Amino acid sequence: MEIPEEKQYEYLTSHLEYLNEKIIQFFTLFVKLATAIGGGVFFIHWKLPSQDAKRASLASAADWLFILVTVSMILLILNNLRSWLAYRKTLSEQYPRIPNEKSIMRWLTEVVMCVVIAITCIGFIVLNPL
Repeated sequence: MEIPEEKQYEYLTSHLEYLNEKIIQFFTLFVKLATAIGGGVFFIHWKLPSQDAKRASLASAADWLFILVTVSMILLILNNLRSWLAYRKTLSEQYPRIPNEKSIMRWLTEVVMCVVIAITCIGFIVLNPL
């Protein structure tokens, strides 16, 4: 059964839109998780006395949790970007009038997101009050 050209185009473009939305959702999820971890650290800093032995282990656990969240979100964003580029390439191959964007501007936003996430992680580890 032959799929009409309009349906193929509609499918590819809807999938590109879906991947863009997922990238934004992953960045938003990182912001929420980073806020929750940071809030938890400040709550522990506020509640536990500075001499408490639990603080050091909680600080290490918070750092590793933040690193895990950071690496996960960066991998998810980059994987969706890779998929987006592959779908875009397929779209431009099937429809030659649509150029295959090879410009750095196409993926600059996602790279900036990943850099912001990494800098936030480094900042959290350096400034962790525990």
